[in-house]
Amino acid sequence: MTQLRAKGQSMPSEINQFGWIILDVPEWAERMAIQIRQERDKIYGNIYAERETDERWVGDLGEIVFKSFLKDRQVSKTQFEWIQEDAAGRADFIMMDSSSLDVKTVKRKVPVRADYTAQITAQHIKEDVEHYFFMSYQNNEKKMTLIGGISKAEFKKHAIYYGEGAQVHNNYTIRAGHEIYNIDVTKLTSPDRWLEQFTK
Repeated sequence: MTQLRAKGQSMPSEINQFGWIILDVPEWAERMAIQIRQERDKIYGNIYAERETDERWVGDLGEIVFKSFLKDRQVSKTQFEWIQEDAAGRADFIMMDSSSLDVKTVKRKVPVRADYTAQITAQHIKEDVEHYFFMSYQNNEKKMTLIGGISKAEFKKHAIYYGEGAQVHNNYTIRAGHEIYNIDVTKLTSPDRWLEQFTK
């Protein structure tokens, strides 16, 4: 059991057999994510109509957790940049080697399994980033799983494209404008091993 930290407060975490980091998300972190999302909506607008079920802040929560992961692994805040100003369409982080990173966080009702996939929308894959890092937030249990990272080049090599009308699985058919690239989570490099490429 380790303690990931943010804003001087800890998030108890553990590492499972796949090297994934699973941590308990405190209420303050959710509140902070919601506040960040509200501030971004003031700047960029909110096209999401159903505000009561709007949980886009889960992506902001992923960024908060990723920053705490870097700090916990002794990466100085002078070695990376969390991009919060003029953030639309840009990477989420600039890493220690000046490469760009997008953090991708999805919401689930169940824990991640090794036979699950990670995805990126076809629209987002056009953005100018060099790495992706994937997380899953089990919101009913307030548990975040840091699954791992992959370079954009490797992602594109292994990902499967699903266009309009394609069936990803029994309950998931792609709608127009929601095309995706999908990859098995086993193709990702676990968080600590992935981070080594930036800290060697």
